[in-house]
Amino acid sequence: MSATTVMRYVSYLMRRHPDAETTATARCLNPDCDWIAAPTGNADVCTDMCIQHAGRTGHMKFVREFSEVAVVERVQ
Repeated sequence: MSATTVMRYVSYLMRRHPDAETTATARCLNPDCDWIAAPTGNADVCTDMCIQHAGRTGHMKFVREFSEVAVVERVQ
């Protein structure tokens, strides 16, 4: 009797979880400023907050961060 090895490869993909929303936030990179945009589910709102802050202060550099819940699924 001989042993046979069977190797199966399964493909997966990662995508945004359908019940989750993307969250956007930002912070000012001016060394003397501690301004942070409140997290929001709308990236355009986050952008508007940065533009308003820039208009009030003249600070022009920001770090924007986007996060989401993701799910890995097996490809059929």
